[in-house]
Amino acid sequence: MVISREGRSIDYCLGRHPLEPLSPGQDSYWGYGGTVWGGGTPAMARADGGRQWCVAVSLQHWNEIDASGRPQPHTVDAAQAAFHRLAATG
Repeated sequence: MVISREGRSIDYCLGRHPLEPLSPGQDSYWGYGGTVWGGGTPAMARADGGRQWCVAVSLQHWNEIDASGRPQPHTVDAAQAAFHRLAATG
C-alpha cells in the first residue's frame, strides 16, 4: 500500500494502481500515473481490457500547500480530471 499525494492509501503493485471510477457506474481502470514534478504520462486500461488511454501532460500538480501541509485544488488539475473522464468514457 502507498500513500497518495492527497494522503489517501492506494493499492499499488509493480507500478500499477487502480484509478477510482471517474463517473458513476463506470468500471475501474488500472494503470500508471507516470508522475514527475510538473508533468506526467498517465496510462490506464479498463480491467476487462475493453478500453485503454494514455496522455502526456506537461502541467499537473501545481497545487499550493496550505498551512497544514495539504495540497489545495488547482484549475490545471480540475481540467485534467475532466479530460481523463472524457478519455475513459468516450
